[in-house]
Amino acid sequence: MRFLSIIVLAALGACTAADVQPTEPREEIVAAPAWGFAEQAPALRAQSCPEGVSFRRADSISIRVIEAERGTANARDLHFSGMSLAGAWHLESESGFGGLSGLDVMRSGSLLAIADNGKFVWISIDPDTGAPDGIGSMAYMHDGEGNVWSNKRAADAEGLSFRDGLALVSFEQDYRIEAYDLEGCGAAARAALAERLDPVVDGNRLGGNRGPEALALVGDQLSLGFETHASGGSPVGELSVDGTLNNLRRTEQPALYLLTGMDAADGLIAKIFRAYDPVQGPRGLVRVETAEGLIAEAKLKKPLPVDNYEGIAIGRAPSGQTRIWLISDDNFSNSQRTLLLALDLDPAS
Repeated sequence: MRFLSIIVLAALGACTAADVQPTEPREEIVAAPAWGFAEQAPALRAQSCPEGVSFRRADSISIRVIEAERGTANARDLHFSGMSLAGAWHLESESGFGGLSGLDVMRSGSLLAIADNGKFVWISIDPDTGAPDGIGSMAYMHDGEGNVWSNKRAADAEGLSFRDGLALVSFEQDYRIEAYDLEGCGAAARAALAERLDPVVDGNRLGGNRGPEALALVGDQLSLGFETHASGGSPVGELSVDGTLNNLRRTEQPALYLLTGMDAADGLIAKIFRAYDPVQGPRGLVRVETAEGLIAEAKLKKPLPVDNYEGIAIGRAPSGQTRIWLISDDNFSNSQRTLLLALDLDPAS
């Protein structure tokens, strides 16, 4: 018995000694540095507009500007808070116009849009009236060799952020950000790869048509939003130099609504969400926020002007008020429209 006790105690001692062995140190995961506009822009300009490539103007187009419905005064009062509907227009043009999915404001106050068939579209805004004046232009985007994108997957442009003549464009199916030096080369600008994106966001692999719909430069960093919805809303984060996202968080919006556009300027963040079901049809939700929280909101549903809103941009009205521009993607369908809305923030906001 004594011998057996000694064996048991020895075994227990061995187990205890094994339990207290120091473990191997774990490798600490360090987040990649943030992607910065000031640092990245010079090289992207040089690549997009290389020596030997001359500036080329986009093709001029005439845009038919048709006044769109604005709904009833009661509907606007009920569904607008902190902003008002200053204008609504239905835009039509030649064959190939449409599919507008990203939007930003140029220095002139006119608008730059992108189409999801791989085009840039310029929409002139009259500085006195703040309305589209029917003048526009359009050009195909080019790849890094100066050729038009060869297929829909490569050309599926969705998000746009424009600063100092450089257009940053996000692509939905082949997840990436391309840069175009429109100021230097105009319609001849070539795609310069800003970053290829990680297809896994918040532990979930992105679906084929659920890529970076929303894109905005917030200060020096590039913020991306995705057209998905899970607990907490759609994922948003800041781009890192390895294509992953930092500071990942989720927007909060009602069920069925998906984030499709985003812009930032003057301490404001503006987002557009869309929803659709066969009973209620298309709907839109506009939110404008500061660091302190929500300051304005618009719920776009009938009898207000509604369609498939995907682009949003922050600009200025002729009065000097902050203006939120919205544009819809007609999907090149005769049953849909390209709608352009102007929403002006209330002075108190």
